[in-house]
Amino acid sequence: MKPPQGPAPMPELRQELRLERGADTLTGAPTWLVIDPVANRYIQIDETAYQLLSIWTPGRSTAEIAARALDRFGVIVEDKDIGEFASFLATSNLTIEPVRDGWRSFADAASKNEHGWLMWAVHNYLFVKLPLLKPQTFLDRTLPLTAIFFTRRFWAAIAATGLVGLYLVSRQWETFTTTFMNFISWEGAATYGLTLIVVKCLHELGHAYTAARYGCRVPSMGVCFMVLMPVLYTDVTDAWRLRSRRQRMTIDAAGMAVELGLACVATALWAFLPDGPLRGVAFSVATVGWILSLAVNLNPLMRFDGYYLLSDFLGIDNLQFRSFAFGRWRMREVLFGLRAPPPETLPRRTATILVVYAWLVWLYRLVLYTGIALLVYHMTFKVLGIVLFLIEIVYFIARPISTEFKAWWAARVAIRQRKRTWINAGIAGVLVLLMTVPWSTRIDVPAVIEAAEMTRLYPTRPAEVVSIHVTQGQLVAAGAAIVTLTSRELAHELQLTDKKIALIELRLARRGSDPEDRSKSLSLERELQSLRTKRSGLAAERGELTVRAPHAGEVAELNLEVQPGRHIARAEPIALIRSRDRVMARGYLAEHDLARLGHQNPGRFVFDNPMLARQPVTLKSVAGAASASIEIAELASQHGGHIAVRPQSDGRNPRRLVPMAASYLATFEVDPAGDAPEKSERGIIQLTGSPQSFLARAWRQTLKVLVRESGV
Repeated sequence: MKPPQGPAPMPELRQELRLERGADTLTGAPTWLVIDPVANRYIQIDETAYQLLSIWTPGRSTAEIAARALDRFGVIVEDKDIGEFASFLATSNLTIEPVRDGWRSFADAASKNEHGWLMWAVHNYLFVKLPLLKPQTFLDRTLPLTAIFFTRRFWAAIAATGLVGLYLVSRQWETFTTTFMNFISWEGAATYGLTLIVVKCLHELGHAYTAARYGCRVPSMGVCFMVLMPVLYTDVTDAWRLRSRRQRMTIDAAGMAVELGLACVATALWAFLPDGPLRGVAFSVATVGWILSLAVNLNPLMRFDGYYLLSDFLGIDNLQFRSFAFGRWRMREVLFGLRAPPPETLPRRTATILVVYAWLVWLYRLVLYTGIALLVYHMTFKVLGIVLFLIEIVYFIARPISTEFKAWWAARVAIRQRKRTWINAGIAGVLVLLMTVPWSTRIDVPAVIEAAEMTRLYPTRPAEVVSIHVTQGQLVAAGAAIVTLTSRELAHELQLTDKKIALIELRLARRGSDPEDRSKSLSLERELQSLRTKRSGLAAERGELTVRAPHAGEVAELNLEVQPGRHIARAEPIALIRSRDRVMARGYLAEHDLARLGHQNPGRFVFDNPMLARQPVTLKSVAGAASASIEIAELASQHGGHIAVRPQSDGRNPRRLVPMAASYLATFEVDPAGDAPEKSERGIIQLTGSPQSFLARAWRQTLKVLVRESGV
């Protein structure tokens, strides 16, 4: 049996450590920095820790250290607190040997940090840092050359240039925005990629030179990979030594200032340069500078420049860690009312800012990491995609949630005793109950009510307009002439075919006297038959050049560009003929609503126009397959409709509207007793389907996605 161990003597501190005064806290309390030059680390400590380090003597007991603190500073420090501080120093590798077990503790710590190949691969997939340069010597030599960039006159000139550039671009805004279309190519992507690399290198030099100007060391510059995405970095950890928040904020903002300065100059140059490669480069520099600086780097919710700017602006070091502690504390108070003390004593306004910031970061990370996981899943083959997707979800989302649940479990006794716990549990139960009960029976179908027969007329071939026989709004009978067209190519082909027919008929007529024609008699007859068939087709096509109404109705639309003497293409519409005696409704059903419908479901058409009365309708038919595109343009989101679409161009239809979710074309009979609208009207058809709960709908959608992705 080992004898019980007494209090461990105080360990000896490493000789190369330095102690410097740090910036004051928000409450004005002084802080100090323990500088570890070997590991390039800076550890902030409070005044009590500084006083203990001032009287630290290796080999002394906690009681002796406490007595010296009381004697020298008049501060009462408990033995337990001194022991915890000694453990903190050892854990932070600030001592020559740990408090207990000597060098064996280092060996145990090293063995605990060893990971298998799988964990190594996971960690390096999520984050790996590669130092590439040690720029301090270069920065020291070239720093005098950058003096002009730190003057107010220089940045005033840059700001003026940017304002002029923005004004000039606003005068050519359409040209500026359409320039992006020229970059949708391999050459454009390469130009943007090179521009991004150059701008980001200058961005990092901005941080480095500013830090060097304030006397900070820049030990390394390099690239880190976050989820395999390369991001340049500059190690300006030495900025912790600066007591001035303004100087630290200047270092934080230097990279963005470089990008915005380049964007200002490039924007002005774009306005003056002629079309060509240089103008394209100016456009790429301007857009990269404006968009990335404002949308990415300035974002304080990720640990980019905006985060450090916010941290130094608020005067809160280690902002994310401390805000997360406040966020977890406030969340537990809201849910359980534990009345636990806050993680640290801060002004109420500052504590509120930290709580709001933490909750915003959690929400942002949930959306961002889920999006990244889905992107990685879809960009790789299925097996690897599933593995990487699970790594993202487990490491970034599930692990923090499980850690919080463990904290709840550890405090389960106190949680069960709080009244607020049971109130919130009851509210959660009611919400779950509401989501499980099938309340909703209504099904909304975006639809239009229109003529039952409606035909858009097109020419059968490119042709020239000879005459127009109708006007818009005119009533026409079935077969009535709408437009007469002519085609010179068709007339020429007919004339040529007639000549060939006449020539072959002549050769057949003289075959009795011509031995050559007599020997080719059979082939000539076959050729004559083919030409006569061709002529019949050409004659029929010539007859179709008189465009006629396929059914009786009204000329609802007449293309005003169709005028006598004008040539029109085959895809150019001429007119729209709409029947007036009967109307119908057409719309698109969402896929998840199909199973809830019965045969001939009744419903009502609610017009978007509030002046029109509702019309009773009955479901007539539903397409057997989802629509590849939305044929009724009025229902698309681009035209103010309720169906989300994305425009897509192909050879046959340059304005194809592809629905974002599976939609099925449905037709409805309209009650003839109702007042039929004079023109096509948009609205919503409200049907009554089988009831469905929110959870059942979500479960069905989840199963559908799983089945689709599994390939079953």
